[in-house]
Amino acid sequence: MKSLRCLFLALACLLAPHLALAEEVTVTLPGGVPLVLVRVSAGTFLMGSPDGERGNFLGNETRHEVTLTQDYYLGKTEITQAQWEAVMGTPMRSECGDIAVGGDFPVYCVTWNRIAGPGGFIEKLNAHLGTDVFRLPTEAEWERAARAGTTTRFSHGDVLECSDECEPCAAHDDYMWWCGNVSPFGPKPVGQKLPNPFGLHDMHGNLWEIVNDRYQEFSSAPVTDPTGPGGNGDIVLRGGGAEAWINRSASRVGGSPDDRAQNNEVGFRIAATNAEGLTFQINNGINDAWYDPATAGQGLLITVFPVIEQMFLAWFTYDTERPPEDVTAILGEPGHRWLTAQGPYAGDTATLKIFVTEGGVFDSAEPPASTDLAGDGTMTIEFSDCSQGLVSYQITSLGISGQIPIQRITDDNVSLCESLGSQ
Repeated sequence: MKSLRCLFLALACLLAPHLALAEEVTVTLPGGVPLVLVRVSAGTFLMGSPDGERGNFLGNETRHEVTLTQDYYLGKTEITQAQWEAVMGTPMRSECGDIAVGGDFPVYCVTWNRIAGPGGFIEKLNAHLGTDVFRLPTEAEWERAARAGTTTRFSHGDVLECSDECEPCAAHDDYMWWCGNVSPFGPKPVGQKLPNPFGLHDMHGNLWEIVNDRYQEFSSAPVTDPTGPGGNGDIVLRGGGAEAWINRSASRVGGSPDDRAQNNEVGFRIAATNAEGLTFQINNGINDAWYDPATAGQGLLITVFPVIEQMFLAWFTYDTERPPEDVTAILGEPGHRWLTAQGPYAGDTATLKIFVTEGGVFDSAEPPASTDLAGDGTMTIEFSDCSQGLVSYQITSLGISGQIPIQRITDDNVSLCESLGSQ
């Protein structure tokens, strides 16, 4: 047994860089559109490519040591057209054609100015969430995330057995879109390929990605937290999209920051510092009457007790007539049993035990159907913001389970909830 344990530990250490579980933060954009970011840890890595790396035809990838002193978050995927429209209030521009239009496709036909300039995506995103943490990644942050702890040409290996042009290559197929597996050529929906070891999708291929830096040649000297030069010069594009060689981790080109650069091969992903506080936090501003908008006559009365970090919930119908003795009460129908649930909450999620009560009306004086402290089932409520959430339930004693969206009946306590959540 001891030898097996030692073998397991040795394998775990060997495979750890490739099995790391990503730490994610999800923020909710207008209209309930989610934006997922992945935590990237601080550290030191080699940026650029070694002398003679196959595919460095531009000679602008001088290898050098980079130290990033702070953890940061990076978009799990490129910003999608649904996310762009949610923040900007208008669809993606149409000047670049409609070769890949759809909510899950990455936004293209964008420029540095439209993203990071006045009135751009980042300014509006920060304003929506009442923060200033969102930004474009620096070039160094982008490459650390793309490499994901590797030193090979791609995060999935050197792939020297394949051509660096547009020929098919099985070693690339699972990880990136490039001209060897895209026909006709154009962006594909995000997240369809396997993630890299940091849990990020499409760092290789699909689109070039705009970063914050202005373009400059690298020095071989070590640097700490580089941000590139200032001014109004060309910006940097990373990630590639066409031939295999331009999808390498070190590949980089310069481009115009203004509308001259908009085309159907350039997109971006968002970065954030200190994003931990951006997720919704349950507070007593949640206290209110909630309901399932798709089901008439069904509501939930929620009460939060912050001192003990517990939530109490009553789930009822608006029907106040007790069903006849020979009618079975069915959840969601007139006269159904009313339920109570209670339990702890943390962050945006409450995990509750369900207790089924006797009778069919919520003013019943009957005792609980069960006094088992384990409860009659479980319920999880995940709140996306102060106005909406998702209930998942499994009621063993009734043999039912399901999932329903919920929202407030009135908005009276929304402002209180939002103010408590920002503290």
